[in-house]
Amino acid sequence: MYLITVARAAEAGHPEPIPMPAIAEALGVSVASANEMIRKLAGRGLLTYEPYRGSGLTASGRAVASRVLRTRRLWATFLVEHLGFGPAEADAQACHLEHVTEADAADRLAAFLGDPATDPLGHPIPSALNQTIPQHSIALDEVPVGSDAEVAAIRAPRAAADFLAAQGIAVGTRVTVLATGEAGVLIAAKDLVNLTRGLAAAIEVRALGPSDDR
Repeated sequence: MYLITVARAAEAGHPEPIPMPAIAEALGVSVASANEMIRKLAGRGLLTYEPYRGSGLTASGRAVASRVLRTRRLWATFLVEHLGFGPAEADAQACHLEHVTEADAADRLAAFLGDPATDPLGHPIPSALNQTIPQHSIALDEVPVGSDAEVAAIRAPRAAADFLAAQGIAVGTRVTVLATGEAGVLIAAKDLVNLTRGLAAAIEVRALGPSDDR
């Protein structure tokens, strides 16, 4: 749960290291308890520990957290789509199922669901081959005109996410912002797509610099 808490904070755009009080509050424990556990996990190479600053994920910790989040979000999707659970209730139930699901079972579940990119709450589902947590992302409507970016997460409702998928916009898609205004954002992806400002704000992206391969 410590790894997931740090991962979800980073996924939400909070720069690492994540402050210790924020981690403790999210887990409902004291700062002293959080500090002790994170130092233990740092000793196992799963988290970084910076006194008076907080904690971040190592590469190994990120891989573990991503595998757990993948399984949890796949189960949440199954519970909503096939058993009629509400999104929040499904997420709570999936928290229990994630602990008893082997990687092979998670892969079969993903295939059964059609390899969804997001869960019912709009959280990205890491892929089996590239289980990473998006970091340092910003909303698409904040990207300057003329800049390139890579989609890190889509937090739109399912109908809107389906529309984006039909336009070739999914996690990992690289886009160029062509114009912005009060009415919306014009981007180039597979084709030119004009997004409402609200929908653009629901798409989190990682800015691409000159060193990023196109």
